[in-house]
Formats: sequence, structure tokens, C-alpha cells
Amino acid sequence: MNVDFYLILAGRTDEISRAVRNRTILEENWLFISATLVIGLIWLTLYVWENLQIRRKAVADTPQGLFYDLCKTHRLSRTDINYLLKAASEHYDHQPAMVFIDVNILHTYAREAITDSKYYELLAERLFHE
Repeated sequence: MNVDFYLILAGRTDEISRAVRNRTILEENWLFISATLVIGLIWLTLYVWENLQIRRKAVADTPQGLFYDLCKTHRLSRTDINYLLKAASEHYDHQPAMVFIDVNILHTYAREAITDSKYYELLAERLFHE
């Protein structure tokens, strides 16, 4: 009986060695695989959190809610939203959604801004398709 067992194993040594090699590759890279999964989970959590925050602010029935709703509709990033808020606060503090109506607000602020004027011009072009 032992002889039969060894004969069966002898025919399967390639399969056994491949299985052992594959297992050691996973064992050697478990840290890399775990780190990748953790980073992916953190990124997904932050992405969902940011979208929930924007959605919650957009739901509010206020002028700021209208502003955030328009930002969500235009699929603006957090950076774009901050730049638009900065431009709106200079001219229409109580109605920030006016930056979506009057392109001159962005053009005026672009002339006033020293370092970010190009970004404001790009935002105006994206929002108003000039």
C-alpha cells in the first residue's frame, strides 16, 4: 500500500510543486496585497464621504444649497468649489450661485487674482463653454 501511494505521488510532483510555489508567492506578498487593499478601502471611504457631504449640502434649501447643487450638477471637484466660493464671496456673499449665471464674476476675479487667474479663466470656460 505504501508503494502505491508513492507511485501516485511520483506522478503528481509537478502539480504539487506548482501549488507550493504559488502558495509561497502569496505568502511572500501578503504585506503588499494587504497594503493595497487597505489603501483602496481608505480611498473608497473618502470618496463616498466627500460625495455624501456635497449631497447633504446640496439638499439644504438655502442659497448655499443651490450653489452646491449646481456644483454637483457640473461635477466640480473640491478645488473647483473652493475657487468658486472665493470668487462668489467677493461679489455675492449671500447668493454664491450667481457665479453660475454671470460669467463676469469669474472674469473680474481672474483679473484681481494674482496667482490663480489662469485657473479662474479655465473655470469660466468650463462652466460657460466660451
